[in-house]
This record gives sequence, structure tokens and C-alpha cells, in this order.
Amino acid sequence: MTPPTLVDRFWQLGADAGWTGIDEAVVAAEHLVGKPITVREESFLADEPVCGFVATLEHQHLVMISPTPSLTFRAFVIGHELGHVLHGHHEAAPQAAAIRSLVPDLPEYKVERALARGLFENEYEREAELFADRLAQLIRGHRERPSAFRGVFG
Repeated sequence: MTPPTLVDRFWQLGADAGWTGIDEAVVAAEHLVGKPITVREESFLADEPVCGFVATLEHQHLVMISPTPSLTFRAFVIGHELGHVLHGHHEAAPQAAAIRSLVPDLPEYKVERALARGLFENEYEREAELFADRLAQLIRGHRERPSAFRGVFG
């Protein structure tokens, strides 16, 4: 039998723990990848065509997201970026020139993935989007009230 992948272990942790929010998923992902995952809202993304991206530093993954008043949208973007981290897209994907141009003052970052909503011809983007969808379903399944799903992902 094949040992479980990092993603398989993530889903099992979520099912066992009964996550009810995105923060629990981030903590579990940190544990699995063995380094912190820091989430920051960045105002420079507000006028850009990206909702978020994940960059790798030597000792952490940095998820930068566009500011939003919607907790639902915020959680979904974070879930999408966690999908990139846990699927290891940074190990196979080249750096995104678009993100390097957006963040020229952060040259030490190895940019893993840029998320341009609506452009899902890329296999990695589709995989991360499906990951975020499944995470929303897992969280919804552990909420006490079905209507509480709206507070997570809408």
C-alpha cells in the first residue's frame, strides 16, 4: 500500500479534528509542512489582477492576499493558496514573472504561484481551486448549523 501523501494527511486531520474555520486548516498545514504559514493582507494587491499568492522564504511560506471585507472570500483565497503549498507546486513550477514584477522590493522571495481568478487553464490553478472547494466542504460539514457555511465560504 502506498503511504498517504501530505494532502491525504491534511484531509484526515481535518476530518478527525472537525475543523470549523480556515485558521485551523492553516495551523494543520504548518504542522504538516514543518514551517510557519504566515497570512498577510497586502494593500498593493488591491489594484492588481491577483487575489493572492504564496511565496517561499527559507523558513516560512508567506501567503499574501488582497484586502477584502468578505471573510468568505478571504477564507477561500487562503484555502486556494494552502492547496499550492500542500500539493508542492513550488517544487515543480517556475517562478511567476508577473508576481516578481508586482513585488520587486522582495527579491529574496521565491514566488511559488500567482492566483489570477478566472484563468484556470493551468493545471496547478485547477488543483488549488479544487482543494479550496473541498476545504470549504470539510469546514461546512463540521459546523453545527448548515447556514453557518455562509460565514465560511458563502
